Amino acid sequence: MSTNFNKERIIKNTSLLYLRMAFTMWLNLYATRLVLKNLGVDDMGVYGVVGSIVGLIAVFSNGITTAIQRFITFELGKADGKVNTIFCTSINIIFLLSGVVFLLLETLGVWYLTNKANIPEASTDAAFWVFQISVLTCIINLISVPYNALIIAHEKMNVFAFISILQVVLSCAAAYCLSFFSNHRLLIYAAILAGIGILIRIIYQVYCRMKFKEAQFHWMIDKECMKEMGKFAGVTTLSGILQTLTAQGIVLIINITFGVAINAVYAIALQVKNSVLSFAFNIFKAIAPQITKTYANGEIETCKKLVYTGSKIQVYLIYFIMIPFLFRTEYIMQLWLDEVPPYAVEFAQCAIFISLLYALFEPIRTLVYATNRITHFLIIPDSISVLLLPIAYGIGKYFQNPSYMMAFIVAMEFIACGIRIYIARKVSFIKIKDIIGKIIGPIFIVGFVSAIICKYFTIHLGNNIIDFIVLLIANSIVTALLIYILGFNPKEKNLFTNILFKKNH
Repeated sequence: MSTNFNKERIIKNTSLLYLRMAFTMWLNLYATRLVLKNLGVDDMGVYGVVGSIVGLIAVFSNGITTAIQRFITFELGKADGKVNTIFCTSINIIFLLSGVVFLLLETLGVWYLTNKANIPEASTDAAFWVFQISVLTCIINLISVPYNALIIAHEKMNVFAFISILQVVLSCAAAYCLSFFSNHRLLIYAAILAGIGILIRIIYQVYCRMKFKEAQFHWMIDKECMKEMGKFAGVTTLSGILQTLTAQGIVLIINITFGVAINAVYAIALQVKNSVLSFAFNIFKAIAPQITKTYANGEIETCKKLVYTGSKIQVYLIYFIMIPFLFRTEYIMQLWLDEVPPYAVEFAQCAIFISLLYALFEPIRTLVYATNRITHFLIIPDSISVLLLPIAYGIGKYFQNPSYMMAFIVAMEFIACGIRIYIARKVSFIKIKDIIGKIIGPIFIVGFVSAIICKYFTIHLGNNIIDFIVLLIANSIVTALLIYILGFNPKEKNLFTNILFKKNH
């Protein structure tokens, strides 16, 4: 069997990533509470504004981050891959990019901070120095990108999880330590976080140099490699800009049409979407490197299996949350928010469907990234999404109902996904009939039958915490059985049986 495909490694890495998610999610929530308590609303708001300015300009680095991850993983999958060449070229490109980001932040960023940002006069000096510290932190994070990419490409998720947990623990400790200071808390907090960033950067570098021979740095740039990475990064950056325009455009349209109350409801819906996706994407993080590496080594059949099975499994994982959520949305929202704003239920339900779409599609995106034929795949759907924004505005104005606009946003996502799948079939090995027969068909059957059974449970169970827990357990058991019986083909059943009982092929 291919060394690029390892089912035990997928299971192990998925488990580690779930443990990481469970730990960091709750600790981040607690850290936010500590920061709010020790900084206060105003200083926390200042820190958020500074972070948003740095993040807005640093978005231009996202493309090269994606490119580095793809090219390092691709070369590692090849039998004769030039991983060290890619790594060294990546480091040097990052140094150049860091200089550009630094100049942008120290010119445009400082101008916006001093002239446009709405910051209390008493906090202007602190905001300036927090901004400078945040610039340093941003540059440090950029320089860490190639080392992070090596760890993920080698599928060392135990190390990735450990370092992530360490960073969250230290950040939480920093928030707690603020209570020991009476003055300049905002500056102290920013400085401590910068120090944590430097420490994490050193840990990444030391580990990579100790464990991976290709992490030995040389002052070199492969011009051909740099050209390919530059093209890839340019396309993904443009795609990111278009996606940002769409995302921010939706926020502005909602604000203009319905006001800040519905903006808050939309923000809640986005939190629901991101929380659900984080549950499903842990297994994708474990599968993604193997998709790229098997494609790079010409193992097409194995790569197909990873793409098709990975898409199904991600959707099935969301079913465990989605199906009971759809039938008990209002009760769950009341548990979470206490007072549920108008339209929050409808927005959250729409967000769940967007999560489902993202989960289904992400392995296909990774496959297309592996082919390096991404221009039409990314730019055409993202451009169409931007062009559809005026229609969303018209729907909001005409119907004066936020739910109709949210339904159209879901429709926009489906349109973009359909276009991407259509383009993906031209640049990779996937076929529309395979998407329908091997992914959409099984997930529809499992979802439909599971929903009917869950609806039966909800009719006979009340709206209280005990009955809700019973519903979750019953739905999980039923969904798991349906996935195995109806959702997997014979080969997939055999694979999971082997994994369950620790057998080998």
